[in-house]
Amino acid sequence: MSSRYEHASLILTSNLPFSGWGGVFGDQAVAAAMIDRVVHHADVLTLKGASYRLRNRGIDTLPSIRTQDTAD
Repeated sequence: MSSRYEHASLILTSNLPFSGWGGVFGDQAVAAAMIDRVVHHADVLTLKGASYRLRNRGIDTLPSIRTQDTAD
């Protein structure tokens, strides 16, 4: 990303809001720095609504994930 910064276009997609990036990078300061660079001179599009991918399956939301106890 550093080599493209202010030199070329970059398209970035995420299914997480910016507030969730700290968990991905494991550090709020690193996430804030990345967000700063990503949104500088950017057009941010936030899409809301039902998923087209899920619509084709006849469901509106993903089912909740259940974990199973693997202890014997």
